[in-house]
Amino acid sequence: MEVQELRPSERVLWKVVDGPDEWIGTTVEWDLRADGEYTIVLFAHRGWEKPVEFMHHCSTKWATYLMSLKSMIETGKGTPSPNDIHIAYPD
Repeated sequence: MEVQELRPSERVLWKVVDGPDEWIGTTVEWDLRADGEYTIVLFAHRGWEKPVEFMHHCSTKWATYLMSLKSMIETGKGTPSPNDIHIAYPD
């Protein structure tokens, strides 16, 4: 990942420069905003060349990471690898 934009407490934008071929050139965005006593995290993985099956797999996997992050913040215990939810993708 290459950091394209960084505004602490507001936004992080990464450009994928290495990894799975389908990811190269895509962007991963994290936008944060306060809403009362809550922090809202808006996440997007954009710029896929076409909606291949791997994109859908990654969307589901990103969701598990976000749920782990939520759990870590709220309870002090997340579910990082190897304790994360396993979602198989054919090789």
